[in-house]
Amino acid sequence: MKKLMAFLMFLSATTMGAAAQEVSGLTQPITPSYSDILMMKAMASSDVLATPVMLSPMPMSFAVEKPLAYGYDASHTEATSMEVSKNLSFTAVGNYRSYIGLMDVQSVSGGVQYSLGALTVQGMLSANRYLYYGRVTSQYGVSGQIAYSFSPNLSLTVFGTYYNSNPFICMAAFPYVPTTSYGGYMTVGNRRFYMNLGVERRYNPFERKMETVPIISPAFKISNKVTVELPLGDLIEHLVEELVMKNNGHGPMVPRRR
Repeated sequence: MKKLMAFLMFLSATTMGAAAQEVSGLTQPITPSYSDILMMKAMASSDVLATPVMLSPMPMSFAVEKPLAYGYDASHTEATSMEVSKNLSFTAVGNYRSYIGLMDVQSVSGGVQYSLGALTVQGMLSANRYLYYGRVTSQYGVSGQIAYSFSPNLSLTVFGTYYNSNPFICMAAFPYVPTTSYGGYMTVGNRRFYMNLGVERRYNPFERKMETVPIISPAFKISNKVTVELPLGDLIEHLVEELVMKNNGHGPMVPRRR
């Protein structure tokens, strides 16, 4: 019961910090990655979260402190986890990152994971804040993932993320702002090397439409703590598009001379 109370205090403190920042206009907004699915995987497997830690709620000063971009460190993270039982666990993460010269990003998220044999179910609620040249943009989302392992060398994962808004801040910030997405992939391989193969549908805020992107991600486990994953889906998609356009007789666009 004490662990549960401490966990709720941490989650409450991080949420209040985010709200206070938005009101004060000093927002330090998130941390996206190849896809929210990778973020959820990191939350579930990170040594920081897997190892029992002292629960220390974020100080309220976090909401009004100067952006870390003016110091030596451009990021700050608070995280904790709690195992309710062998099959059920909770995680909470508060993260601030400054993309120097571009924008500041803050995210607060809470997740739950339940495992039953070969089946694993994850869920997460998140709140993101973006500060771009004095303009504040907020984003709230819910994510889910279901994974089933058929054998040690084969598993299936289905995931989805929904955000109440999918803001387009600028082209430079495009890779760092997550959007609504869903899809699935198969994981084939062993503990040293595996590959994720599937498809993802995600919202493109620049073109204002959903787009389909292949998931092709080879991963290499260098050590027990280091795994390198290479998301090649976008690259392969662009290469295939260029190849198809060339075969159809459409060369690169060349501006006309006047």
